[in-house]
Amino acid sequence: MASSIVVSLVTTATLALTLPVAARALLPRWSEAPRNARTIRFATLATVLAAVGVEVYGRTLAPFGGGPLRPFIGLVRASVLLLVATLLLVVAAEVVGRLYELAVRLHALAHRLPLVSVAPLIESRRLLLTQAAAASALAVGAPAFLRGGLARTDIEVETVELSVPNLPPELEGLTLVQLTDLHLGVFTGPREIGAVLERVERLRGDLVVLTGDTLDHNPRHIGEAMRALGRIRARGGVHAILGNHDHYTGPGLVAAGLRAVGIRTHVNGSTALGPDGARGRGLILAGVDDLMAPRIGTGVGPDLAAALRGRDPDDPVVLLAHNPMVFDDVAHRVAVQLSGHTHGGQINTFGVAGALLPYVAGRYTVGAATLFVSRGIGTTGPPVRLGARPEIVRIALTGRAPRAT
Repeated sequence: MASSIVVSLVTTATLALTLPVAARALLPRWSEAPRNARTIRFATLATVLAAVGVEVYGRTLAPFGGGPLRPFIGLVRASVLLLVATLLLVVAAEVVGRLYELAVRLHALAHRLPLVSVAPLIESRRLLLTQAAAASALAVGAPAFLRGGLARTDIEVETVELSVPNLPPELEGLTLVQLTDLHLGVFTGPREIGAVLERVERLRGDLVVLTGDTLDHNPRHIGEAMRALGRIRARGGVHAILGNHDHYTGPGLVAAGLRAVGIRTHVNGSTALGPDGARGRGLILAGVDDLMAPRIGTGVGPDLAAALRGRDPDDPVVLLAHNPMVFDDVAHRVAVQLSGHTHGGQINTFGVAGALLPYVAGRYTVGAATLFVSRGIGTTGPPVRLGARPEIVRIALTGRAPRAT
C-alpha cells in the first residue's frame, strides 16, 4: 500500500510540474497575464487532485480489470508520459533558441548593429520555436499514444525453433508456449486474459511456461487472476517463475496462488522432462528467482546452482529467468534461456530501446547457448505499446544445429 501511494504521488507530482510548463510553452503571451496565470494554477491544482484520486484508486482499490475508472487511470498515466516528452522537447527548443540568440548577438556585434534592434527578432523566434516544439509533441504524441493503447491488445503469435545441443531424440520437436509479463490487474483483466488463453489453447503446446510478472502489483487481484490462469492445460503441465512485479505483489502469495491452481512454480528449482513434456530424464527445465528480488528485499535472487542441485550435469538445460540479464552469468551452463521483462521496450519508437538495453526482444546467442526474450503481453505504467507488439511465443526445441543466418 505504501509503495503504491508513493508511486501515485510521484506520478501526480510530475503532472503538476509539467502541466504549467506545457501551458506556458503553447500560450506564452496569454499565460503571462496575472489573471490567466491564476487560471493555469487553478486548472493544474484541479487536474492534479483528480489525478491523485484516480491513481490511488487504480493502485489500491480498483477491482481486477480496473472497473469504471480504468479509462481515466490510463489517461492519467499516458498524459504524464506525454507531458514529460513535451517538456523535454520544449527544453531542447529552448536550448536551440538560446544558441540562436547567441548567434544573432554575435552577428550584430560583428556588423556593429545595435542590439536593441535585433531583440524583438530574437524574442519572436524563440517564442515560435517553443510553441512549435510543444504543439508538435502534443499533435504527434497524442494520436501515437491512442494508437499504442489500441495496439496493446493486438497480439501476435511468434513461432521459433531453438537449438538444444544433446537434446534426446525422443524430445525432438517438443513445444513450449511462452507467456510472459501478463501484468494481470487493471489493464490485463478478465476480458484480456480470456482472449490470451483462447490463443494459447489453440496452440496446443506440450508445456506452457510463464516467465514472470504474472501479476502487476496488487495482491487484491491474485484470486481472480489465478482462477483465470487455472484454465490453462498442457500435456506436460504449466510451469512458472516469479518476476519483479510478482515480488512487488508478494512472492509468497503469488507462488501459493499459482500452485493452488496446478501451476508448478520454480524458485531456484527444476524438473526433468521426458517425451511430450512428461517427467523423465534427458532435459532439465529450471527456473530461477528474479534478479531484482534481493534489491526489493523479498527474495534471494537467481541461483542456478541451487536449481540444478542433484541433476545430471550432462543433461541439457532450458532455463526460465524473468530478467534476460541473467544470461550473462549462466550462458556457459544452459542450452536455452527464456525471458521477458523488457516488453520489447514497450514504447520503442525508432528502436530506441536497442540503444538503452543489451537485450530487448528476440534471439541472442553466446556460443552454443541461446537466449530468447519475449515482448510479452501486458504493460507497466501507461497502457501503451509503440513499436513493441504484444506476443505469445510457440517454441519448438530441436537437437539440430541452428541454421547459419
